[in-house]
Amino acid sequence: MDIWKIIEKNNIQLLKEVNFNTKTDLKQNAKPILNFAIEKKVSKEIIEFLIRKGININSFDNLGRNALHLAIMNNSEMEIIDLLISKVNDINAKTNHNQTAFHFACKYSSFAMIKYLISKGIDIKAKSNYKNKSALHFICEHQNENLIEIIELLISKGFDVNEKTDYNKTALHYVCENKSPNSYEVIEFLVSKGIDVNEKTDYNKTALHYACETPNLNSLQIVKYLILKGADIHVKTNSNETPLYYACENPDSNSLEIIKYLVSKGADINAKTDNNQTILHEICRNPNPNSLEIIKYLVSKGVDINAKTDNNQTILHEICQYPNSNSLEIMEYLVSKGVDINAKTNQDKTALHIVCESQNLNNQNQIQNQNQNQNQNQNQNALEIVKYLISKGIDINAISNNNETALHCACLNENQNTLEIVKYLISKGININTKTNNNETALHLICQIPSEKYSYFLLKNQNQNKLEIVKYLISKGIDINAKTNNNETALHYSCLNENENTLEIVKYLISKGININTMSNTSDTALNYACKNSFVEFIKILLMNDANVFLLKKYQLNKEFLHLFSQIYSINQDMNQLLHSNENFSDLTIQSNDSFKFHVHKLILLSRLNNDDSIVQKLIGICFQKSKEYVESALNFLYTGFVDLEKLYQTFHQNIPDSDFFYFGDHNDPFSKALRYEEKKEKEIIEEFFKEIGFDSNWIELKKGRKGLLKDLHQLFQQESTKDFKIIVEEKEIKVHKLILLARSELFKGMFQLNVSDSSNQVHNYSEKSFETIKQFIYFLYHDEFNEEKRINLKMKEEMNDLQDFYQLNPNSIIELISKDFK
Repeated sequence: MDIWKIIEKNNIQLLKEVNFNTKTDLKQNAKPILNFAIEKKVSKEIIEFLIRKGININSFDNLGRNALHLAIMNNSEMEIIDLLISKVNDINAKTNHNQTAFHFACKYSSFAMIKYLISKGIDIKAKSNYKNKSALHFICEHQNENLIEIIELLISKGFDVNEKTDYNKTALHYVCENKSPNSYEVIEFLVSKGIDVNEKTDYNKTALHYACETPNLNSLQIVKYLILKGADIHVKTNSNETPLYYACENPDSNSLEIIKYLVSKGADINAKTDNNQTILHEICRNPNPNSLEIIKYLVSKGVDINAKTDNNQTILHEICQYPNSNSLEIMEYLVSKGVDINAKTNQDKTALHIVCESQNLNNQNQIQNQNQNQNQNQNQNALEIVKYLISKGIDINAISNNNETALHCACLNENQNTLEIVKYLISKGININTKTNNNETALHLICQIPSEKYSYFLLKNQNQNKLEIVKYLISKGIDINAKTNNNETALHYSCLNENENTLEIVKYLISKGININTMSNTSDTALNYACKNSFVEFIKILLMNDANVFLLKKYQLNKEFLHLFSQIYSINQDMNQLLHSNENFSDLTIQSNDSFKFHVHKLILLSRLNNDDSIVQKLIGICFQKSKEYVESALNFLYTGFVDLEKLYQTFHQNIPDSDFFYFGDHNDPFSKALRYEEKKEKEIIEEFFKEIGFDSNWIELKKGRKGLLKDLHQLFQQESTKDFKIIVEEKEIKVHKLILLARSELFKGMFQLNVSDSSNQVHNYSEKSFETIKQFIYFLYHDEFNEEKRINLKMKEEMNDLQDFYQLNPNSIIELISKDFK
């Protein structure tokens, strides 16, 4: 059985039956086994047995503590401590902080233990290297009913009552700080032994500061006694804080009497700290049930209620910083006394800004100790203060020096109650579309990444209401496509913050028509941000909604995106099921191999027009102006469903500047107009072309292989009776609607049917190289590979008088002409 478990069970019989190697230093997580036994408060019999077995009694844990240190810290029986003292090599052994067993006795043990250790010859004058504390400092730092007797004993052994630590703290500072029930008597004793009541620490704090800092039942008596003994009432710390300031810091039921006494002795109620804070600022920063009574007293004594800090913060700003259940009542009183409700900080923020941006942002330690109900209550307090301030005429549309309104501030620090605050502000007429200096609206701020200042406690509850706030702002007319100075929309901001709630926000923004392909000043789209951070679910949603993959930067074509992209476009395995479903044009749900589902129009999916045809149209337009490599990439993408995007991107951007790449589609020549796919929906394009070639929406039947596609097209165009037809692709038979091939022929329409009514001087300016590229493109469209050596000489140039004749041909004529070469 495990020896550690036996010791924990305090079972001496089992322990005697276990064989263990005492020659090794038995430790668990750097803790010696004897230390472990003492912490588990085992019997003396087990301790004796372990020592007899040869366990190393002088072994130290990772803090440098041995068994004797632990025994004194845990108030072990005197017999065990006596046994350990008799066995240890050095009774004065020190920890990593140079603390001895005697230091631990002064911190944790009784007067009897201290006397016992002294009787054993322990070094009582040793000092720790932690602030250079002596035994006198340790004993005064902790509460002990025999404190006076112990101090008297130590003084009798040669201790200097005014001895200081490295921080210049004396025993008197520690006694005033620890607030033990017998503090007053101990202070009287120390003063009687000549301790200096005005001794200052390195921070210039005196005993009077400590006595006022955290009051208890004896504090008033101690304060009076110290002042009686000459304590300086006006002394200031390094930050210019007086004892009165400390009395106001965390007031309790005893504080008011201390404050009254200090004021009666001439304490300055308008004294300011080094950042110009007054005692009122301190009280209002974190008010408690005792605060209002103190504030009323100070106001009656003439305290300045409109005093401002270096940051121009008034007491009203302080109240709004951390609102709690006491804040509103104090605010009402101060407003009744004439506090300036529209006062602004150096950042031009009013109290309304402050309460909206703070809400439940209390200091980290306080927040982490609060439960959810307490947080909800605090948020409710913020809402009530917002309502009160507006009812008292505060400027609801006041802007900070960053041009922020209270609405911006509320959305920047979202919590459980933000939605109600946002609704109330809007109901009272706040301008919903005001922009910050960075041109951010409230919608940007609610979608942005939470600040690093938030604790984990806050972050895990963040975003719960973000979606509802986003919905409400949009319902109230906020500009969904507003752009920042960097040309970023709320969608950009959302795609930098990956979590379940933000994903829903992304979906909602898209559903409401936000421009998914807006490019920032750094040429980043929302998809760029999602790819950069490998937010896979975000990438899926964006791709499903026509995010332009060719706006991605090379470094953002990461592994996750390429894998996802191939899943979305490699749909061959799903086509059979799709084609045998409904025969109308309704939307269908496709599920890929990884269970990723997306909705797509049947026609668009089958003709590969959902996402890639608009891309291919643009590619072809560029291809005709550039070289054959572009044709190869474009057509490979069209007919295989996947292309090496990184390679394609590299190819494009080695030859085409960004300005040229994205400028396509804005030219006014007929060729570009025919290819300007964005102007019409997919179905409208298909239907328009269908009408032009004179066919109805019936079906026909034919078979095809890839090499026979052109012949099939020609046959298809000649059919007047139509019905279902089948296509054999890679030995798989699937039904395809006639419109599919017709839709593919839209590419021909874009390439060849140029507007012949335009002036030839303006339109037909394509070079010999362009014409050759067209021929290569036609060859590649109907052959498995692009091979310049094998391309068919279509003899078009020889059969036409000039290039203009070629452009005047309609699609059927072109197909008929080309098909002759395949017979």
